[in-house]
Amino acid sequence: MAVDDVDDRPPVQNYLKNVLKAAMRGRDLVRQILTFSSMAGYARNSVALSPLVTETVRFLRASIPVTIEIKLSTTASSDTVLADPTEIQQLLMNLATNASLAMEEKGGVLEISLADIDITPDSPVFAEDVKPGEYVQVIVRDTGTGMAPNVMKRIFEPFFTTRGTGMGTGMGLSVVYGIVNDLQGTITVESEPGMGSTFRVFLPKAGTKPKKDQRLAQGVSTGTESILFVDDEEMIVAWGQGTLERLGYRVTATTDPAEAVKIFSSDPSGFDLVITDQAMPAMSGMRLAKKLLKIRPDVPIILCTGYSATASREKAKEAGIKEFIMKPFTRHELAQAIRCAIDA
Repeated sequence: MAVDDVDDRPPVQNYLKNVLKAAMRGRDLVRQILTFSSMAGYARNSVALSPLVTETVRFLRASIPVTIEIKLSTTASSDTVLADPTEIQQLLMNLATNASLAMEEKGGVLEISLADIDITPDSPVFAEDVKPGEYVQVIVRDTGTGMAPNVMKRIFEPFFTTRGTGMGTGMGLSVVYGIVNDLQGTITVESEPGMGSTFRVFLPKAGTKPKKDQRLAQGVSTGTESILFVDDEEMIVAWGQGTLERLGYRVTATTDPAEAVKIFSSDPSGFDLVITDQAMPAMSGMRLAKKLLKIRPDVPIILCTGYSATASREKAKEAGIKEFIMKPFTRHELAQAIRCAIDA
């Protein structure tokens, strides 16, 4: 909101954008740790890799030094895999970032490519537990410093890093390894000191038509519906109400879930959507959602949470909740979740 309010003051707007960027980096690190520890779930669907990789490369170009040339090649005849777009982007961003760090002193070439490959039982370069079949091969190759064999053996270990203190978390490649394994794929690495490195990710193809990735759509979705917004923190309620009203919605906001039940009960058909936090002291978001669904079973509900052992995407879906989003989220992410919940 603050960034939008200072269009006429470019220096201040740039400072705020930097603050926001730093906050998002912190958020992404936490999500990486949650991904590695299997505490963060994903909703997987059939997704086409080519447009997703192309869009990710655009993001990379803005963050990777200009001394590094990025080459993209997509030759896969079919590139549909069963995954969440966030997983694919996280995988690719981490591999590309790792490659760019290996070339930060002298520059070089970062090659990213997609190709088809059939894995057979006698393929010698793959792990024994990889099932034969059709795969999409994602290759990330750099011309950087390369790695010695003793380093290469440990690169997928969590918190292992060859960089100095404060220069890296050591989580990037371990997260990649976790994602690939979770997607029933495999990853290999080839490297020699001074000769660069090549990472190959093999993901099994999906047999169904890919769903359109809504996250690649430009602009922020708006609407005019009536929304009940519930969070026990006044600062978040103020942000939520202000953000939603700027998007065109009519908003009723409260910090008390019990009050939210009373407000909703007084006019159940008057609300098109309910957005609630999960971790609230008097009543959890899941419990609130169940109470509201008893009053009106078809009301769309979005559950927001940072991390909770009692709430997950799967549990929310079982409870009849339409959308589940992880904090902290951006205005764009919230706007998309709203449209998905209402328009479903």
